[in-house]
Amino acid sequence: MARQMNYSAKIESLEAKINKKQEELKKLKVELSETKARKAESDYKELIEYMEQNGISAEDVLGAIKPNE
Repeated sequence: MARQMNYSAKIESLEAKINKKQEELKKLKVELSETKARKAESDYKELIEYMEQNGISAEDVLGAIKPNE
């Protein structure tokens, strides 16, 4: 005779695993967002330092990269 599967227990187990993975995903998304923000801050700082070292103003940069209006 075939063994009866306890579907309720299996469903519960799978739902618990899904919830755990969703929490891990949330944490990874927060970490990704924070890392992107730190990178942007670092890039901005590097750009500002370069502009200061080379006597370039924000207007000069914008004039060089914006299309002519």
